[in-house]
Amino acid sequence: MEDKGNIIVPIIGYVITLIIPIIGLLYGAALFFFKKDVELYQKHGRFIIYFSIVIFVISTILKLTVFK
Repeated sequence: MEDKGNIIVPIIGYVITLIIPIIGLLYGAALFFFKKDVELYQKHGRFIIYFSIVIFVISTILKLTVFK
């Protein structure tokens, strides 16, 4: 199980990204750059980075337009 990784770690990253995108970006970067031995973490780390950037941009646009 150690070589394949645990699916709960990326799920926590996605939840953190929805709540606080900047922390999610750091979490995804840590998975992507520091967990290179586990393919699951590296793949989802990249997706968490993308997801956090998208969520950050959407939340910034909403803050500037809707919630003036």
